[in-house]
Amino acid sequence: MRIFIVPALVAMMGLLSCNNFEYSPNQVFDKNSYRDINAGNLKRLGDGKGDDTVRFVLSGDTQRSRDETVRFTKKVNDMPGIDFVVIAGDITEFGVLQEMEWISRSLSKLNVPYVAVIGNHDLTSRGRDAFINMFGPLNYSFLYGGVKFVCHDTNSREHKFDGNTPDIPWLKAEMQPQAGVSNFVGISHVPPNSLDFDEKLVKGYTAAFAETPGFLASLHAHTHNYDLFYPDDSGIPYLTTSSMGNEEFILATIINHKISFERIQF
Repeated sequence: MRIFIVPALVAMMGLLSCNNFEYSPNQVFDKNSYRDINAGNLKRLGDGKGDDTVRFVLSGDTQRSRDETVRFTKKVNDMPGIDFVVIAGDITEFGVLQEMEWISRSLSKLNVPYVAVIGNHDLTSRGRDAFINMFGPLNYSFLYGGVKFVCHDTNSREHKFDGNTPDIPWLKAEMQPQAGVSNFVGISHVPPNSLDFDEKLVKGYTAAFAETPGFLASLHAHTHNYDLFYPDDSGIPYLTTSSMGNEEFILATIINHKISFERIQF
């Protein structure tokens, strides 16, 4: 008896044998996906007790910038004294798992730990679920060197301006006085001077920071351009970093309860 194998079936069998086979462009993980990057890197970072000078890199909008991300990683690795890196959202352009994996693979070459916050583009398609699988919760915080970094979702438009993004009650709870914390820094993607930020929440958002003793700065990305602004009379700086594609990032230094910024080209 002769056995005939349909060519299409052969092709399918070949695909199934490939470790990188993707069942759908909307999938949120595969067997090679990174998992819980933020938690793993924060464990590696530790709490920085005894570190009286906190130095970290702020970048964002890595979408469509794979080559630039490789160069960014090399630049940061050549800089001494960096404690960690923050990617302030828009890791992807279309919320696709493969994009997230490409960028994460490049960032995994950093010598120091890195964490990421969710951007508006990361919330498209199945990006939200992919981000949670790969990085973790959309709102989280961590402590390093006596500074609490409050990382949160400010992508109001993608949540249809539902009045809950950003989650101001959560922010206030995270910024309550606690032992071992002398200062606070907020980190999110969309800045409050953007049309993509829920205008009904701007006053409550900035007031939450202004009312927090020891709050140093609110850091963002999204616009692809550097901007330093003061939305109220609190004196708290709000800073937006340029994009990865523009080959620029921010070096932030916290010492003696004060924060300073330096623009770095690469």
